[in-house]
Amino acid sequence: MSFKKEFGFKRLTQVDEALEKYLKLFKSIDESETVETINSLNRVLTKDIKSPEDIPPFNRSAMDGYAVRSIDVSGASESSPVRLKLVGYSTTSNPFNGSMGQGEAVRIDTGARMPEGADSVVMLEYTRRVGDYIEVFKQVSPYENVSLRGEDVRKGDVIVYGGILLTPYDIACLINAGIYEVEVFRKVKVGLAAVGSELLDFPSELPEGMVREVNRINIKYYLSMYYPVEFKDYGIIPDDHDRVRKVVEKGIEENDVMITIGGSSLGKGDVVTDIAENLGNIIVHGVALYPSRPVLLSEMSGKPYIGVPGYPVAAAVTARVFLEPVIMKLAGIRGVLVEGRVKGRLSRRVSSRIGFRHYVRVKLKPSKDGFVVEPIYTSGAGILSSLSLGDGYLIIPEDVEGYEAGDEVEVILYRRVIKV
Repeated sequence: MSFKKEFGFKRLTQVDEALEKYLKLFKSIDESETVETINSLNRVLTKDIKSPEDIPPFNRSAMDGYAVRSIDVSGASESSPVRLKLVGYSTTSNPFNGSMGQGEAVRIDTGARMPEGADSVVMLEYTRRVGDYIEVFKQVSPYENVSLRGEDVRKGDVIVYGGILLTPYDIACLINAGIYEVEVFRKVKVGLAAVGSELLDFPSELPEGMVREVNRINIKYYLSMYYPVEFKDYGIIPDDHDRVRKVVEKGIEENDVMITIGGSSLGKGDVVTDIAENLGNIIVHGVALYPSRPVLLSEMSGKPYIGVPGYPVAAAVTARVFLEPVIMKLAGIRGVLVEGRVKGRLSRRVSSRIGFRHYVRVKLKPSKDGFVVEPIYTSGAGILSSLSLGDGYLIIPEDVEGYEAGDEVEVILYRRVIKV
């Protein structure tokens, strides 16, 4: 069955429908490897990790002060202080190893092991040193200002779950539990090529009619920021059917997913759709998404082959909407994509077409009431600077016909720091 017609797509598929149809065709990679925990950032654990020990491994002080028996300082106040004999000092590197008895106290640092016999800590500001004694001006409850053994993590508790992208916090927790190696799914191998006789890589001078190719860099860096991916770059391929076909076949053979940029629309020189139809199965071609309408989602030899539109903004939106979920599925990530969002009020009206999901590039300007959201108007999806000038996307759903000036809207951020 042909997915093309002379002047347009037979049918534009809704974004959610396209993703549902496509993602269910593929399984996660089941190959794993062992890596050092310290080098596991953005990797995906194959299974839950349980703590082999209690953390902390002993009762420790949560404050600088004096370790005491709470019963000894019951009723202590500024008008009626309790005097205790100072019998030692417990530090993190040199804990007090003796036993503390009635009427005694031990000077203690934050994080130091609690002496035997003590059950609480009086903060320094509620005490006064008098020679070999201290005066305590405030009573404490049992275990006050004490971190108990296993308070952070109990032995056998899950500390990091399988199927998530490891963050710096996860890595710190694993190392804190004495886990220095972890089993992770191997990285997703991604083949990447740009299609177009008009494209050049890093030319010193740009001949008339030629275009600098930037989409491979954009997609490579974007996905590499967040996901365990390993790219094989096949460069630029001219609009030649046989040459494109050979690269696509090689890319499918050598990788888990193959991506070509350009050549997926319905122009006379575009060859990607024909190749996808001949070598595999086209699942979706043409999506109700601005500015990424010509997206091609196909399957070859049981692997995803994705045709990304060649205009830079369309390529960037496609990476976010389609490439990310595919990579997540292959990488073994179990969860939903959660992005940074802020709310603000529109500076002017934005219109959209019913039935299409629109990604509008916007700039945020701080104001006394929050943020002003300024739509960046352009002539189309080829205006790359609109991404650099912007701070995020305003997504207009399929059933909404634009927003009015002053409306409160939600912006999905692609920057963590915005210009003020």
